[in-house]
Amino acid sequence: MRISKSWEEKCRRCGRCCYEKVEHEGDIYYTDIPCEKLDQATRLCTVYENRHKARPGCVRLTPRIIARGVLPADCPYVEEIEDYRAPHPWPEEES
Repeated sequence: MRISKSWEEKCRRCGRCCYEKVEHEGDIYYTDIPCEKLDQATRLCTVYENRHKARPGCVRLTPRIIARGVLPADCPYVEEIEDYRAPHPWPEEES
């Protein structure tokens, strides 16, 4: 799939999509574990142009993947999706 420049320009570079997520019982949850390729100071991927080769687990953002609920609710990629269900924070362990 070829990604257009306008598609790429939607990103605000918040870095939140680069945190690991877990699917559990049909819901998607954020973890507090960032991708090792994410520069947390700049919030940019350090291997962006080759991210899918450098990190095979990196999911290519397509409209179909986005609709599954993998991006934050305030992300520009989801602003026009009606009834979008954003990932939940991972529940804190009870002590």
